[in-house]
Amino acid sequence: MDNELEQKRREKVEGFKINFTDLDDIPDVPDYPEDNDETEQGFGDIDIQSDDGLQEIDGFAVSQDSQEIMSYSEDAFIETELNKDELRAAKRLDKKRRRRKAKKNRVIFRVIWLTMMIFVSIMIAEFLMVGVNDMLAVGREEEKTVSVTIPKDASIDQITDILYENHVINNENFFKLFATVTKSTSGFTQGTFDIATNKDYLAIINYMQSDMNRTDVVKIQFPEGYTVNDYATLLERHKVCSAEAFINLCNSTEFDEDYEFLKDIKNTKDRYYRLEGYLFPDTYDFYVGEDPKSVARKFLSNYRRRCYLTRQRFDKNEKKATVDKKAGMNGMTMEEVITLASLIQAEAADVDDMYVISSVLHNRLDTLDNGGKNKFGETGFSKLQLDSTEFYPYKSQSQVPASMRSTFTSTYSTYKIDGLPAGPICNPGLDAIKAALNPSKTDYYYFCHKPATDDEPAVAYYAKTNEEHIKNQEKAGLI
Repeated sequence: MDNELEQKRREKVEGFKINFTDLDDIPDVPDYPEDNDETEQGFGDIDIQSDDGLQEIDGFAVSQDSQEIMSYSEDAFIETELNKDELRAAKRLDKKRRRRKAKKNRVIFRVIWLTMMIFVSIMIAEFLMVGVNDMLAVGREEEKTVSVTIPKDASIDQITDILYENHVINNENFFKLFATVTKSTSGFTQGTFDIATNKDYLAIINYMQSDMNRTDVVKIQFPEGYTVNDYATLLERHKVCSAEAFINLCNSTEFDEDYEFLKDIKNTKDRYYRLEGYLFPDTYDFYVGEDPKSVARKFLSNYRRRCYLTRQRFDKNEKKATVDKKAGMNGMTMEEVITLASLIQAEAADVDDMYVISSVLHNRLDTLDNGGKNKFGETGFSKLQLDSTEFYPYKSQSQVPASMRSTFTSTYSTYKIDGLPAGPICNPGLDAIKAALNPSKTDYYYFCHKPATDDEPAVAYYAKTNEEHIKNQEKAGLI
């Protein structure tokens, strides 16, 4: 009977059940108020009025069935409160568990971080210790000298690799770091160096940033009478610089601001090579792969030193003077002196011959004011008629390119022009320059040479008249 009654009660309040899916969203239920307020929800005091099954609740008569429903709802409410307490307890437990886990993770992280810091510190310490030792050349191989070659425009990485491969350094990374910190990653000189393996980093860098320590030095002798083309060929043959680059510089105004004497050249368009005559013949030291500008400056600087700064004795009865001062005393420009000296250099058989040939050329040039007529009444001396000028800038017709050999005519040919050509035809030495400024005193207007043989040197013949000259040509075997 009690079970059936309980079942009925459950069925009557079935519609009053609440599904509490999220207890966190349900507000706490307040305690029942002591004073009944019609505007508030809740249950007032229950007062049983009669035995007929009715009760009065807040002024209303309530049946026994309704009382049972309310009784069941209170049971459900109590059950819900219990579930919320359990959930809150579970949440508090979860929070504690999370805090314990986070604390444990922080400990693990700190251990790992400390371990890594110790490891990194050891690595850095080792790097610094090894690097500093290498920087100071401590622990290098037994002292010896090795040869290293640095290419043109080499980067610090390339230089470091070369030094490491040749055992000049032992720590590539520390060397690059040192070069970077000291701002020494550039400025290295190309070339070959013989360097000791016991040098510290600073000494290595300083050593390899100076041309003075290079060993790839080429010593070249440039004979008197060589032309710009000859110079270019010789430089390229010894791998100093390319012939084309050098020739291009010899036709430029690149050096005019540094060498005042070049500003005196006014007929640039009439010249084959602008610097012809100013590349002073001598023996020079060059580096393999040297800058063509540096090469040209060596020639020009030597010319300035010999002709403008060094005093010479041109005659035993005169005081010493520089070439340019002597030219001024003779009423000649340096352009005229060097051009005349180049002709003497190209034609003379030896130094003594230079002074006589100089007199022949001076005698002929003196006839320009007299229409080319000499003191013996002969004419045509306004033209110097020198074979060395006929094919310039080539030395002979065979050197003229085949495509224009049959029709080539040099604008320097003294068979066609009066007086001196537009510029020097070679680079004369100091003897030829002296001869141009101090010719022998003669009445000669002609000269020729018997060619030299393996057994005999060349023989010079001089003449005052054309008749004498023809006889000399016969003696020399020229006709």
